[in-house]
Amino acid sequence: MYPYLIQGSNIIVVIDNQSYTINKQHMSYQQIVEAIKTSDWKSVKDLIEPRETLVNYSANNITIENDVLYWKGTEFANVLSDKIIDMYREGFPIDHMINFMENLMSNPSKRSVTELYRFLDRANLPITSDGHFLAYKKVRDNYTDCHTGTIDNSVGQIVSMERNTVDDDKDRTCSTGLHFCSQEYLKDFAGERIMIIKISPRDVVSIPSDYNDTKGRCCRYEVIGDLLGNKTPSNVFVSSVQDECIDDECIDEDGNYSQKQYDDYWCPCAV
Repeated sequence: MYPYLIQGSNIIVVIDNQSYTINKQHMSYQQIVEAIKTSDWKSVKDLIEPRETLVNYSANNITIENDVLYWKGTEFANVLSDKIIDMYREGFPIDHMINFMENLMSNPSKRSVTELYRFLDRANLPITSDGHFLAYKKVRDNYTDCHTGTIDNSVGQIVSMERNTVDDDKDRTCSTGLHFCSQEYLKDFAGERIMIIKISPRDVVSIPSDYNDTKGRCCRYEVIGDLLGNKTPSNVFVSSVQDECIDDECIDEDGNYSQKQYDDYWCPCAV
């Protein structure tokens, strides 16, 4: 047992002749309270010194000190680091988040590193235990891609292409790459089947800026599921266009929307 004193919402603990004052702003306040209640003094010490606790997660790559996350000694501040700190403070397991960050930091694109977690957060896409994430993709009824009809997207398949052939310009919304999306964006994709795909953060190339960041392009994914075997009607697209279509080929000679495809999804001019 370590000597301690409760003063209102403050906790004073003396560990190895060093006095620590913990208040509710401490990232592990509630966990420390619970550890003291159960006389788990080893956890009390580890929680009061969170830097030592977190450094073991990623071979010294990730540390947290005074609610600031560092990657290899350099401050890393964005929505991902904030989420990791918040989850740790609230007592949630963060191993999967640490794995996600490790994978993300091996992505050669600074833009992807900066923007990807914001996309996942907005799109409500889950992160797996090995630090990948799950997303959705529509394919034809026979599980081939909607663009060429030649790429097998049945469960268990790994689909890939050279990274340098994937368009990394987020402002080019209709371009080359392996596409994935959120559940919200499914209505804007062509296809009869909805597949669940698993993607490593290192393989994400760009998050197009249209449609409120609900779709992305990557160079590799693994197909892990057929969403309940559900089929979506193929006639969900209406024959109309926005006032200024980005591509004249989207409009036929009669001025109607022609359902032109770009890679494996429909032109975003569809209303």
